[in-house]
Amino acid sequence: MGVFNHRGQTKFGVLLLLAGLLLASACSGSGSLNEAAYVVPEKIRLKNSTAQAARNIGELKTGDRVTITQRSKSEDGTPWVNVKAADGQEGWAEAKNFIKEDIVAQARKMADEIKGIPTQAVGKSKATLKLRLTPDRTTEDNVAAPLPSGTIMEIVARERKPRPASLDQKADSAEGAASDSKPETKYDEWFQVRLAGVSVLPAGWIYGGSVELDIPGEILYFASGGRRIVGWQKLGTVHGDDSRTGDHFLVLERKVLGADEQADFDRIKVLAYDAPSRNYTTPFREDVLGRFPIALKMEGQTGSFRAIVLDKNGAKHELDYTVEIASNKIKVAKVTTQKSDKK
Repeated sequence: MGVFNHRGQTKFGVLLLLAGLLLASACSGSGSLNEAAYVVPEKIRLKNSTAQAARNIGELKTGDRVTITQRSKSEDGTPWVNVKAADGQEGWAEAKNFIKEDIVAQARKMADEIKGIPTQAVGKSKATLKLRLTPDRTTEDNVAAPLPSGTIMEIVARERKPRPASLDQKADSAEGAASDSKPETKYDEWFQVRLAGVSVLPAGWIYGGSVELDIPGEILYFASGGRRIVGWQKLGTVHGDDSRTGDHFLVLERKVLGADEQADFDRIKVLAYDAPSRNYTTPFREDVLGRFPIALKMEGQTGSFRAIVLDKNGAKHELDYTVEIASNKIKVAKVTTQKSDKK
């Protein structure tokens, strides 16, 4: 997908800001330790001490596993750790360059669990935000690392969670709301994401309010009236007589106002590229409440996709569709209705 070209521009920034996670926020004096951790930045230099004029005595790279043997602070109060690598290198480096092994293990386990889920959309962080291990803002214990503004992420799932009451109270106070007014339950949107090219922390949860979707420019302005595009996958590529190319897309949309909060999308449609006019048509559209993920499989000019949809009682069902591309025309047909999900 074309939007993934941005990854290379943000990978280095991701690694640098991920390194901002302090491995030990309360570093005390030296002592014998045996803590496993991983290197976050692409490269770091090991020093022979914490002094400003310390000599370089080694080098580690992102993903290297180390054992933290001591903690200390430099003259300006910056936390440092003494580490020993598997290849025998040993030296000092700033604590922010490392992340605890248990956090890395949880992020990698999540990445393994979602590796087979197709990317539903691509997002970009609007500001510095926190990558979390669970979709929850009531605690900081689930924070894996900070991510810099502009980080590109692959969205595979969406969840809604009640907004922490403390955040609502702050917002009400700022707005001058009456203290005796009846509280209204508000919800946060969360995205489960993959971070391409970041091997140390490859997956996690991101607060949706800090993410903007990086919709392909060619379909950005083809959202239906009153709806916004919330997901897309490429169906195929068209080659015109003038050597120009364009892509067909399977698109998911959601109402801007009055959307069902349990649904990730409420319309499925196809945007088909017409080479002669260099424009898009909509040969297929169906209004249905659904949840991520849409599982699309294309083999050449034919394929299928499966959608998880919700009935009027909120029960989940699976709908199968076939896709056929012939002479640059797209035909989508519904096949079957599967059994209701037990959840």
